[in-house]
Amino acid sequence: MARFLAGCSRTCMRIVQWMPVVIVSAILIWGYYVYVYVMNISGKFPKHSSPHISTLISVLLLLFMHVLLVLQLVSYLRCIFTQHEAIPEEFYLTDEQVERFQRQDMVGDGQPLLREVATDLPVHTRTTNRGIRYCKYCKAIKPDRCHHCSICNRCILKMDHHCPWVNNCVGYSNYKFFVLFLFYTVVLLLYFCITGLYDFIRSWSDTLKEDRAAKFNVILCFFVCACFAVSIAPLLFFHLYLVMSNKCTLENLAAPITADGPDQKLFDRGVRGNLRQVFGRSCLLALLPVHTSEGNGASFPTSRDRDDDEWNTVPVRSGSSRNQDPEPRTLELDRDGLTSGDESEVEIFAVGELAETQPLTQTTQL
Repeated sequence: MARFLAGCSRTCMRIVQWMPVVIVSAILIWGYYVYVYVMNISGKFPKHSSPHISTLISVLLLLFMHVLLVLQLVSYLRCIFTQHEAIPEEFYLTDEQVERFQRQDMVGDGQPLLREVATDLPVHTRTTNRGIRYCKYCKAIKPDRCHHCSICNRCILKMDHHCPWVNNCVGYSNYKFFVLFLFYTVVLLLYFCITGLYDFIRSWSDTLKEDRAAKFNVILCFFVCACFAVSIAPLLFFHLYLVMSNKCTLENLAAPITADGPDQKLFDRGVRGNLRQVFGRSCLLALLPVHTSEGNGASFPTSRDRDDDEWNTVPVRSGSSRNQDPEPRTLELDRDGLTSGDESEVEIFAVGELAETQPLTQTTQL
């Protein structure tokens, strides 16, 4: 009996969790009906006095609307159904290590074992006590920016938050889809309000007195779209700010903690580098609901590191192997002043912040 009640409770909980998604889907279907059928196909709201021009305008409006709608729906569906990447195997403790950790944690402190295991792992963040972050449910050392979601009952890489409107966690695997969903939703709502403004104004007149249902649907849908646009746009701007500053919602609330203390800009790589981490390097694919995010979600470059592009543009500091000058090249000149090799070379070296020209050692053969 207890097992049956537990099963019923889990089923009811799943139904409740899917209710926000059902509500969003119902609003989309109703809005689609109002804009496509009532405002364009039914002919109750002609766009021009000429039937042919009115039909052409409706076709163009519907064509562009369907492009936005497809992009929004695909982004929404991928945000809902994308499976989150699992924590790499090297972050999990073995059964023996789990037993050792539990024994040490019961009698004192299990951090020495965690520090030993995390020696070769790319982890920079710590707990508030400067300890290694460990998930007792998943029995794994948490990668940077990873958190355990009690609703999904698993650790989520680069967890931003658990969103009830998609019934899924928003993290590394689907964060791009979530931002694109917000973007195309706002664009679609504004598109409806702008292109439907003329029909909305006419709905208040007496020209459609005989069809009050159509007027009611247009007026109500316009107000709903305007309200959603006003409420979702700030959320979109907030997440664009997070993307450009390379933060997630949890990190915006509490700065990541390192061995040296809290660091609000720990993962900040500059606006361009931050955008690349989420949207990738291709401008053509950035606005399409395809996965182009960089990295594996378990390790991230920090503001103290440098990427490959920076190595090509920024002089290397002293102490790095890249800053070691090679041996000077010796060029042998013949009697006519020409080198005996195929071509002459001039080596330019970066020393500190300045680029200096390495002098050439010339040996003239007489």
